[in-house]
Amino acid sequence: MAAKVYRIYVLALLMVIYAFNFLDRQVVTIIAPYLKADMGVSDAQIGLLFGTAFALFYAVFGLPLAKLADGWNRVRTISIGLGFWSMMTALSGFTSSFGQLGSARIGVGVGEASASPASYSLLQDYFPKSVRATVLALYSAGIYIGSGASLIFGGEVIKYWEAHYTPETAPLGLAGWQATYLAFGIPGIVLAILMWFTVREPVRGAIDGMPTPGLPNPLRAVMAEFAAMLPPWNWRGFARMAPGRRTLLGNIGLFAALVIGAIAVIHFTDGLLAPAKRAVVGHMGSFPITTNMVQWAALAVGIYCVGSWVQTIRLRDPVSYTLIANPGFIGLTIAGGLMSYISYGLSPFIFLYAKQSFGVGAESGLTLGLITAVGGGLGASFGGIFGDWLRRYHAGGRVLVMIIAALGSTVTIYASYTVTSLSGFYAFAGLNMFLHIMWLGPCAASVQDLVLPRMRGTATAVFFLGTTILGLGLGPYLVGLVSDVTGNLRYALMGTLAVMPIILIAMAVALRRVPGLEASLVDRARAAGEPV
Repeated sequence: MAAKVYRIYVLALLMVIYAFNFLDRQVVTIIAPYLKADMGVSDAQIGLLFGTAFALFYAVFGLPLAKLADGWNRVRTISIGLGFWSMMTALSGFTSSFGQLGSARIGVGVGEASASPASYSLLQDYFPKSVRATVLALYSAGIYIGSGASLIFGGEVIKYWEAHYTPETAPLGLAGWQATYLAFGIPGIVLAILMWFTVREPVRGAIDGMPTPGLPNPLRAVMAEFAAMLPPWNWRGFARMAPGRRTLLGNIGLFAALVIGAIAVIHFTDGLLAPAKRAVVGHMGSFPITTNMVQWAALAVGIYCVGSWVQTIRLRDPVSYTLIANPGFIGLTIAGGLMSYISYGLSPFIFLYAKQSFGVGAESGLTLGLITAVGGGLGASFGGIFGDWLRRYHAGGRVLVMIIAALGSTVTIYASYTVTSLSGFYAFAGLNMFLHIMWLGPCAASVQDLVLPRMRGTATAVFFLGTTILGLGLGPYLVGLVSDVTGNLRYALMGTLAVMPIILIAMAVALRRVPGLEASLVDRARAAGEPV
């Protein structure tokens, strides 16, 4: 009984940490109108702050830190990462320019990259396979608890600040949005200390009957992951391996293609914007650096690093590559990435849309926050429970829940941005929060069940590449860009549904392939040379 209570405590603590993960990253949602007023930022720049500035470093650092999760103490990994990103969140409260705030967001992204691979791996060693979709869904409820809390408490901090202080009397001269960052960052440092001293590190893989030791030198493994992504170290590594010489040429080709592609997309998107909205974030000498340059150059760097890393995994760990590079795993990753594209595209602008369309103020943060926390939290939990239950009767039950979530959220997103009353908007937004996130627990559990215990951190990182690159790296920025180009935020938000046909195709592929891949995992691993 005591062991069960302790497992529940670990799950609850990790869920709270995940909530702080999203509390700190989603704070841009509630402060967006105030950033526009104080700094004169565009909608695309809001998307850049919310998404790309965070996503690039979250993705790039997530890969090496996933290796750390597979080989080092996961409790310490989470604690150190949480302490660092909380400190960077607090420091955001002292920024006064778009560039400074963007730099702090990079730090938040680096710190948060440590959390989910280590947490997913840790939970696999505390709970048996039969309840993992439920466990991961409950853990994932932290997404919406944190997102909702950012709206609730962010709105309350700003409302309190505006009611009690003027720019002349405010402590340290801070604006309400700056105080919000401090209020969110400091408690996370306390939570990191709690994690460090109260959670035990379990034996990796023991609960599945496959105890796996950690890596003998995990820090060296982390540096090897960085070297796998960045030239000239990755080129030198490819050249040293006979099978890698062809890969080297392919990697150089990928580098050239991304440079050319980024230049073309920058030119195209800058051309779409009127000069007044072609925001300049800095200068290189006398040459202006636009928001589009930062966005597409950052995305190109992220894609290159990920592509290089995957090429290295193929040569260095062919068993992991074999178990991951299949239509079922790829289908889950694409579906999850594009479902995230929709949710991340909508998220940073929900308060801004309500303010523009219905004239709400900071006080509506409470309502929107409750809608987000309750609707999303219940939806994430229900999706996992429903997925585990349905899987007992159908091998593809978890994927069927994902399909239900996709179809249901299509209807509610369309309804949310076509209703003309505030109460109708709140109602459909809450229903969408519930339906849309039902995909996450079943998808994450299926990804974990397609690999061996030693590969769970890596598999989680690959899965999160989809949600980060496709979702966070593209969703917020493209919605903001379309809003700047068209002058219509509603059309930009509804435009996220354009990817739904691709999502349904990816889910159909996963539904067909995943059950067989799960059943044949051990046999496929043995055939690839893994001693299991």
